[in-house]
Amino acid sequence: MEKSIKVGVSMSRVFSSFNFLTVINLSYTNLENEGAIALVNALKSSVPSLQVIEMAGNNITDEAAPAIAACLAAKRHLKKCNLSQNDLEDEGCVEIVKSMEDLELEYVDMSYNKLTREGALSLAPVVVKKESFKMLNIYGNMISARGIDEVKEIFKNCPNLLGPSDENDSLGEEDEDYEESEGNMDDHDGLREMNDLEDFEDEFVSVFIFY
Repeated sequence: MEKSIKVGVSMSRVFSSFNFLTVINLSYTNLENEGAIALVNALKSSVPSLQVIEMAGNNITDEAAPAIAACLAAKRHLKKCNLSQNDLEDEGCVEIVKSMEDLELEYVDMSYNKLTREGALSLAPVVVKKESFKMLNIYGNMISARGIDEVKEIFKNCPNLLGPSDENDSLGEEDEDYEESEGNMDDHDGLREMNDLEDFEDEFVSVFIFY
């Protein structure tokens, strides 16, 4: 693992010689935070035409988020950002999302991290309003049922831009409260329907007896 980090640090020293690059794929190279930070710091001042950055499966946590955000903000031509299968939580996601505000991204993959409802709701409104946006992936996180429904509501006019929302595993109190409130609403609706039916039956019987 330490060797992979050293490789990442070494690679960061040569990026200035490759300003023509438009795609960089560093997924599954076990960069961890140290290697990732060294790389994005080097990328920030080089490869000005970068369009795709892939950093999936590198054990990246929130510690590296500020450096990643600073790098992304400097890439005006960036179309795709893949940070899936890392260990980013809501705090890191929010930090990175800030850097996406002025980018014309088309693809964002934050699947299989540790995002909850907070992270998802910081990300969704930013990307959905981009004219050229094509796909957001957030499956495999820890987003509650309530959070998933809220994200779907944000994408209600363009549901094809939101990837599958399954494999989100949240067993927290928020989900329990949400499911309970949904159940109460269903019970209330059911009771109202029963009352309406009883009123109809009473009216029907009264009319029948009258005639």
